[in-house]
Amino acid sequence: MGKHAARSGVVRWTVLTFLLFGLPALVAAGIVVVRSDGWSALSGGGSPCGKKLKVVTASSFAPVLTAMAPKLADGDECVRMDIVIADGRAAPDTVRQTGADLWIPDDTSWVGTAPTLDLARLGPENTIGTGGAGTVVADSPIYMVTDGATAAKLRSAGDSWLALATLLDTDATVKMVIREPGTSGDGMVGAGSMAETVWDQAGMDASAQVLSRAYAKSRTIRGGGIALPENPGEVGLIPEYALVPQLGKLRKDGAVLAGKDWRVALRYTWFPTNAALADEERAAGLSRLLDALAGPEGVDAIAAAGLRTARSGEPEEPPPGAEQLPLLAAEMMPFLGAHHVDHVLATWYSEDRQTDLLVVVDVSGSMNDPAPGSNRSLMELVADGCQELENLLPDDSRLGLWEFGVQLDPPRDYREVLPAESLTPSHRERTLEACKQLTTRSGGTGLYETILAAYKSAQDNARKDVPNRVLIFTDGRNEDSDSKLDLPALSAELKAAHDDERPVSLSVVVFGDGEETKDSSAALEKALEPADGYVDTLANANEVSAVFIHVAAGGLHG
Repeated sequence: MGKHAARSGVVRWTVLTFLLFGLPALVAAGIVVVRSDGWSALSGGGSPCGKKLKVVTASSFAPVLTAMAPKLADGDECVRMDIVIADGRAAPDTVRQTGADLWIPDDTSWVGTAPTLDLARLGPENTIGTGGAGTVVADSPIYMVTDGATAAKLRSAGDSWLALATLLDTDATVKMVIREPGTSGDGMVGAGSMAETVWDQAGMDASAQVLSRAYAKSRTIRGGGIALPENPGEVGLIPEYALVPQLGKLRKDGAVLAGKDWRVALRYTWFPTNAALADEERAAGLSRLLDALAGPEGVDAIAAAGLRTARSGEPEEPPPGAEQLPLLAAEMMPFLGAHHVDHVLATWYSEDRQTDLLVVVDVSGSMNDPAPGSNRSLMELVADGCQELENLLPDDSRLGLWEFGVQLDPPRDYREVLPAESLTPSHRERTLEACKQLTTRSGGTGLYETILAAYKSAQDNARKDVPNRVLIFTDGRNEDSDSKLDLPALSAELKAAHDDERPVSLSVVVFGDGEETKDSSAALEKALEPADGYVDTLANANEVSAVFIHVAAGGLHG
């Protein structure tokens, strides 16, 4: 086969774990090499079993299937597996390209990054779906590993994942070490779960802000390395299967914490394809494999790989060596939704932040009021956030700026300050200058006319497959007495303008936390429903910067 590969140049290796397991293990397991001209199994001794499953799985779960393969390939109900290893967000494309029958990623959350894959999905309220879809076949808890002094800070702050988030946000000496989130479940789940604790406590804007600040002080491990802390103050997020072999190598004052608020873990999850389930022979093979994973041989193979599972009717047993680790929290952190995964990936990868964004700023007199909890005006804070956007978005984004009040550009209530253009160096300079020049004017606010005009403008400038967003900052009042556009009329106009071929994410940020503001915001959000619009009400100055970070990391819908 090697001679053929050298001669034709068409063999494309995707089983990277050849380096980890060696050729004998791959041959015995029937693990495959994927060619550009189709599937080719490396069989160990020419097994007569004709029932074959194509399985894509994470590198940390491949040893489980490797160990189970010889026994599964024997007997009347034999199943032979062709296994391809793909980690992180590259896995969905691998599933698609190989025509796989089954995907077992290293966390349930990854399924949200693959909305177009023809997978059997979770049932209502995340119950087990058709063909066992969503079944967690193994897991591996993630721990916080650090030095003694930093562990004392974490314990003092609550001995929790929220404590880690708080210290990353407020203590300059505490830093995070994680594997690259785009290529590893532990990187994505570790960072995402840390941010999720903030989301639960303070909302999605604050979560995006903490995640951004954590990234700025993180050391990201690329490739197959382990996120071990090397310097004082570093907190490594490490899954149990990788941590146990390293316990003897931790620094003398090293400490391991599990977090008392949540059990954060990788969840190896079963997702068969609908095509495989529709085929009687492949469906039978999938059922055989799923049963085997839950049986004694599967449990033993899972433990041998350093992972955890639960025996039916018995307490969960930690894998060998994990007994010395701290007790885990009772409550499992829910798996991350697609938008939450997007936040993590967009924080780490600037290309994921590509968007066409129109920022629309209320310049009425009330925007000169001091922001709650600050001696600075709302307008000053918005101007700062506007400038920060220029830094957050990649070059292939487009950014435009409007201001609005009443009759700023008669007969229009709004005025274009900066056209929506690609962020070239010159446009970045113009953006910074335009944001700095934002100032309030006397007069009221023509809010409804501006919302409709901005929405339609974004539609007219939509680019295929590029997120298209409108972000409006306002005091929430509509004070254009000459306008006939009330909330019902605005809602009707947005419904008429809505176009699935030119989607626009419409977000209105309203300042104030009084009952009047809450009531008017709720009424406005109801009117924006035909456009799937969202209203975000801010109560303090810190939230302004968080909104800009949030919109750059994936929009305000959550």
